[in-house]
Amino acid sequence: MPDERNTIDIFRRAGPGVVHIRARLALQPPMEGDGGTGTGSGFVLDTAGRILTGFHVVRDRNVIEVTLGNGRRAAARLIGTAPQLDIALLQVEASATELAALPLGDSEGLLVGQKVLAIGNPLGLHNTLTVGVVSALRRNLGDLPMEMEDVMIQTDAAINPGNSGGPLLNSRGEVIGINAATATGAQNLGFAIPIHLVRQVLADLVAMGHPYSPALGFTGTEINPEQARLLGLPVEAGILVQEVFSRSPAARAGLRTGTRIVVLGEQVIVLGGDIITSLAGEPVNSMGQVARALLTARPGGELLLGINRDGRLLQLGLRLPSMAMQVED
Repeated sequence: MPDERNTIDIFRRAGPGVVHIRARLALQPPMEGDGGTGTGSGFVLDTAGRILTGFHVVRDRNVIEVTLGNGRRAAARLIGTAPQLDIALLQVEASATELAALPLGDSEGLLVGQKVLAIGNPLGLHNTLTVGVVSALRRNLGDLPMEMEDVMIQTDAAINPGNSGGPLLNSRGEVIGINAATATGAQNLGFAIPIHLVRQVLADLVAMGHPYSPALGFTGTEINPEQARLLGLPVEAGILVQEVFSRSPAARAGLRTGTRIVVLGEQVIVLGGDIITSLAGEPVNSMGQVARALLTARPGGELLLGINRDGRLLQLGLRLPSMAMQVED
């Protein structure tokens, strides 16, 4: 069958590029099942020995061992992390013949129903293949950093403990996601980080060890049509500025907060300030969109904000600092 041949071919090509990762503290004995040893998956990014995996697999651990596709174990060192995207970049010393780099695909054009394949090490079972489809897109799992709001890929390809950090592949064998989570107490519900977000920070991880992540110097609350009508706001969606910190990029750009305070249940809202309605010409209604825009921002660059100020539409250019003033943790 053509579909079976496609699955077999992808596994033959991609399997050698998937690695098994074990991470622990230096003073801790390398024992299985002790709760202090992180196990997961990863994949070869290039023949220079760079490997992508999940940040939570290696977090707070300083001894990392990678089992390559040929079965050889190699020590790895950490060269970059993006905790806000739950990714880590490792380096191993290996010959080019031992490193089968996996090509990165495009996750922005995914459609529900597309075939996907996951390869990893669930429960320590090296190079396990599962197959499924894209079940949904732009999922929000709740307690995640702003950058990860409404972006996760949902799949019914079986993902279990140990799959974290491994690749989610399309039918061309390209990585379109990094497997990250399963739904507790549910079956056939796995989630992956879209690879286009990872692409946006890779150069920074190699060059600096972390993404450029400047502090803009303001806080905001997301508004919806119901709140807008209740509070008498001039727009139905956007980000209502709550606080602007002095000497920050937001303050220098002229962003304003209000002075009138209302209480909605347990939420305190400051009224009268600017309402951000667009970012770089695109409609914006969540702080997650602002956080993701910063993934592609450059030091000294400018973010163009469209705002509504007392019913008037204005454009503000927010100049970014030359170096990151804050790194998300």
